[in-house]
Amino acid sequence: MESNQATPLEMTPEEMDRLLHKVSYGHIALAFENEAYVVPVSFMYDGSQIWFHVPREGKVTTYLQANSQACFQVDELIGDEWGSVICYGNAELSDTVDSKRQFIQLAGEQSASDEELQQMDIYVCSLSIHEMTGRRTPGYCI
Repeated sequence: MESNQATPLEMTPEEMDRLLHKVSYGHIALAFENEAYVVPVSFMYDGSQIWFHVPREGKVTTYLQANSQACFQVDELIGDEWGSVICYGNAELSDTVDSKRQFIQLAGEQSASDEELQQMDIYVCSLSIHEMTGRRTPGYCI
C-alpha cells in the first residue's frame, strides 16, 4: 500500500519552542520497576522547563519519587498537518510555598497567601529538559 504522506521533517529549535508555548497539554511518560506509565497533563513551558502539578499521592507521584527520569510529549494536529515535540529530562517534585507561588505566577494567576499555598495538597513538578526533538509534516506551520 502506497502512502501519499510526505516524510516528516525535523523541527528547528525555534519551532519546538513555539509549539511548547502554544499548546497547554501534553503527556508525561515515566518508568518504575520495569513498568511504563504515560499520563496526560496540563502544563506550562518557561523556555527551559516544563511545569505541571500532581497530587501528593498517586501513581505519577510514586513513579517520580522512585525515578526522576521522564519523557514529555506534545503535539498539534491541524487538518492533515501535524507537529510533535519530545522532551527528555529529570523531573523534580516540590511542595514548598516558594515553588507553589512560582507555579501560580507562571500560570498568570493571582498570588495566594502563604497559608493558602501551604494548604494546597499538590507537588509542583518541574521537568528540566536535557534533550528535545521535534518532527512535523512539510505543511505544518507553527
